[in-house]
Amino acid sequence: MAIKSILVACSETEASNGALDLAVQMSMKYGAHLTGVIVHGENAMAGRYGAWMTKQIMDMLKQRDAEIVTAIRDRFTARVAEKGAPDRSEFLDISGNADFKLSSFARCYDVVVMGPHAAEAGREHFAPHPDMIALQSGRPIIVTPADYAPEKLGEHALLAWDGKRAAARALGDAMLILETKAKVTVLSVGDAAPEIPPGGGVMELLRRHAITAEHLHRQRGKRGVAGAILDTAQEVGAGLVVMGAFEHSKFTQDIVGGVTTEVFAAARVPVLLAH
Repeated sequence: MAIKSILVACSETEASNGALDLAVQMSMKYGAHLTGVIVHGENAMAGRYGAWMTKQIMDMLKQRDAEIVTAIRDRFTARVAEKGAPDRSEFLDISGNADFKLSSFARCYDVVVMGPHAAEAGREHFAPHPDMIALQSGRPIIVTPADYAPEKLGEHALLAWDGKRAAARALGDAMLILETKAKVTVLSVGDAAPEIPPGGGVMELLRRHAITAEHLHRQRGKRGVAGAILDTAQEVGAGLVVMGAFEHSKFTQDIVGGVTTEVFAAARVPVLLAH
């Protein structure tokens, strides 16, 4: 099996450029079809104050949104024409709540690539939240840093492994990608080194998939689990971090913080999340 269908969520912000570049590179590496999509709901200003706005103002807001969509489409088309395969690409404009619609639409793709949540005032309806897509779509999400500018795909992946459900889900969802990497580093973080379960555990699974892998154990340290993951990714030169998303409640993580939120907020390389 191989990745054959990639969805990239496009937006008007510069933060989405890295996601588009990564998606194009992945499309070329895997010979996959690339779908660019812009999902947008109702303009927040129109939703709140539409009853008091004149038709002329409402038409101006709609025209501005149409111009944004055209600019995003043109950027996608130009980038694919320059670096990708136009005959294996398409661009779709979908109306509706950005998070809900994109989550539903994403379920029929192998992987979703997107930048971090970023929106100018008045343009929030063009900006889906990666954490919500990871939670709701049931598909693996690759989130690129805001300033990510990849020259080529990284061939070393870091798998954050704690043996729990979300990590297992991420491993399964990422296997099509991990099988194509030159090397995978499996990182366990904790006070004591993890015991190897009967059958050889995750390292034996990777070996059976013909994946070259090594296992590292790191202490939690002052920066916690997230800090250990980020530091180790930089140490080994990983170009992709693979991890389970929201093993604990997202609500709790939003309030007091958590590994998922901290990693993809501070990562300098793409992070594949699965829930």
